[in-house]
Amino acid sequence: MQYLSMDPAKCEALRTFMTENGWELKHQDVGQTELCGYGYVIHWAKDDQKVHLHYEDHQGKEMANLELSPAARAEIDTFLAA
Repeated sequence: MQYLSMDPAKCEALRTFMTENGWELKHQDVGQTELCGYGYVIHWAKDDQKVHLHYEDHQGKEMANLELSPAARAEIDTFLAA
């Protein structure tokens, strides 16, 4: 698996991109993180490829990370460059 940081402002656009490009939503979990935070995890799959989005917002400080299969990297890089 490969790990990338991404701009948290692109999380909603990533969700749309994944749906439009044939990625199947496998799992989604949302909830409170630590005492004053909010976060979610979304897992997508296509063929043997996997992409996991981890998002957190702690008192207005947002962070987003991707965990992905090496084979998914080119498609994700295309999205991130747009």
